[in-house]
Amino acid sequence: MVRHGAAGLSGWLLVLVAVLAAGCGSGGPEIAYVSGRVTMDGKPLAHATVVFIPENGRPAGARTDEDGNYVLNFTEGRRGAIPGKNTIRITTLREAEQDENGKTVLPASPETIPPKYNTESTLTFTVEPNKCNVANFDLQSK
Repeated sequence: MVRHGAAGLSGWLLVLVAVLAAGCGSGGPEIAYVSGRVTMDGKPLAHATVVFIPENGRPAGARTDEDGNYVLNFTEGRRGAIPGKNTIRITTLREAEQDENGKTVLPASPETIPPKYNTESTLTFTVEPNKCNVANFDLQSK
């Protein structure tokens, strides 16, 4: 298993924070709704981070639920991604998440996905404008 250490984790966290925490209201570039499901070897991939990186513009991201389902967030209050070809990065690497009382609500997780789906991603998806896009990904562990 390849480990990328604190520098790799910091980079992913910066992307995730930029994607999920930015709030620009309802203005901004045209986006299109994107949802889907992520599986690994045919089984749902829970709590993975999915990031769509367009050729031009800001990325969009989401976290999968227990069944591997996700809906992309462009900014707070805006769901979707920039239309056009997007490179997809999917990762399970994360720091522990705590609530306001310091209680761990989601434990830290090592990377369990091969690099070809994240740091060396070859996955792409073309987001169609004015459409509800469905982007399912069945990853293979080997």
